[in-house]
This record gives sequence, C-alpha cells and structure tokens, in this order.
Amino acid sequence: MTPTPQTLGTTLLAAFDQAGALTDTQREQLRERIEEIVHYQAVVGILGKTGAGKSSLCNALFGQDVAEVDDVAGCTRYPQEFTLAYKNGKGIALIDVPGVGETTDKDSEYAGLYQQLLPEMDLILWVIKADDRALSIDEHCYRTLIQPYLAQRDIPVLFVLSQVDKLEPYRDWDTVLHLPGTDQAKNLSRKQIQLSQVFHIPLSQICATAASEGYGLTTLIEQIITTLPKQKKWAIAREANPEVVSSTAYHSASQGLWESVKDVAKAVLTETWDWVSSTVSRWVDKLFGW
Repeated sequence: MTPTPQTLGTTLLAAFDQAGALTDTQREQLRERIEEIVHYQAVVGILGKTGAGKSSLCNALFGQDVAEVDDVAGCTRYPQEFTLAYKNGKGIALIDVPGVGETTDKDSEYAGLYQQLLPEMDLILWVIKADDRALSIDEHCYRTLIQPYLAQRDIPVLFVLSQVDKLEPYRDWDTVLHLPGTDQAKNLSRKQIQLSQVFHIPLSQICATAASEGYGLTTLIEQIITTLPKQKKWAIAREANPEVVSSTAYHSASQGLWESVKDVAKAVLTETWDWVSSTVSRWVDKLFGW
C-alpha cells in the first residue's frame, strides 16, 4: 500500500533522527522541505477535441468518478479542476479543459483559456480518439496554442490514443483478454505512426488506451511517471488508482522522491550528510521495499 504523505513524511524524518543528532534548526528545515516534497500537488492538463474521451480517461486513471461523462453532448463546457486527495494529501489537480472542435466561437474562447491554464501544468495529456480520422483541428490547436508556449517552458506532453477498442474492425476486440485483435493491432500501429508524422513526435510519446476496458492504463501511468521530473513523480503514484500503478512505476516514483529528499538533506546537513546517508538509505530501502 502506498504510504500517505503524513506517514511518509513522519517516517523519513524519523529516519534522519535515528541516524544522527540534528540541531533544532536542521530538523525544522528538513521537516519543512520533506513535507513539501511528499505533499507535492502535480497538475495534469487533459486536452483534446470534444468527445475524445478525456473525462473517461481521467476517471479510469484515478479510480474515482471525478468527471461527468456524457456520450452525446460535450460535458466539459468550462475548465474543471479536480483535486484528488483520498489518501489525505493535497492530491493531484486534474485540469480537464473544454475540447476543441465543438464550434468556431467556442474555439476562439478556449484559445485564451488554454493560454491562461498552461503555466499551471506539470504535464499535458493530449487525447485523440483512436478512430478519429480528422486530425486537422487537433493539429491546428496543438501548433498554434501549445507549441509556442512549450518553446518558452519545458512542459512534457504525452499523446493518448483513446477508445482503441472502437478501432475497426471493432468486432475483432478480444473481450476475454481485453486486448486488440490481430487486425485491430495493425490498424493501431498505423494510427500511432500517423500521429508521429503529423505532430512530429516520437512513437514513445504516444500511448494507446481503452478506459472502459482497462487497456493501456498501466503503461500510461508508467509513461507519465517516467516523463515527469523526479520531484513530481510521487504525486502521480500516490493518487493514481492502485490497480494501474505497476511495480515499475512505483519504484520509479519512490526513487524520484528519495532523490529529491537526498538533495534537500545534503543541502541542510552539509558536513554530516556522508555518515548519516548510509543509515537513512537502509531505512528507505525497507520503507519502499526495494
């Protein structure tokens, strides 16, 4: 079970207390910085055309019905920020923004909205429905709204092909193993290559999912954690649906958290860090089951 921020922060500080004497000043500095790290609130922006399945993906990844879903009308008319904190932390903020391509008037309104929200984001998930052949709207929005901002600030972007179970031939889907059939898999591969060429991105930046089937969610969480900087990984592993957090993702996230804590400890303890570190590292190995 993933430790809560409260128990994790207390345990890490106790490890430093056990390893060696801290001055009151050092202990308070460590406590404050460790609390910041374990309570970090990651902000994930979920963008894409209306009907692409952004809200369904959000619900599947984080194990809660945090976003209204409607099969006919576009539900996300205004930006919605969902702060998940069911593990007693500050949680992860999911900014589910209105989808492009609904109407021309709305797209103009959304352009200003995206520019306002982008600075808040640690990660962007750009969601595209797998069987959608019309990519011109996505391409235009990405190139005119997102790319210019990314040139100024390094925010990782992952493209998510959603609803891959609806790719033709949709009857080919394996309902027992919840996997694409042979012909579907071929079409999925072609779609990923198309996205790579249209958006000039590597195939490794494209994830395939089917939220209703639970397909690709574990891989997507792994990719998200791999993509984020070390100090931001833990927030995702902490708040994601445990069923989609693999041991690989958990290990990567916990190591990122520990590396961040070590950076802080080295700065605070300076001369005493070398002989304290080995004792604390053993505690951390046991805590995370490494």
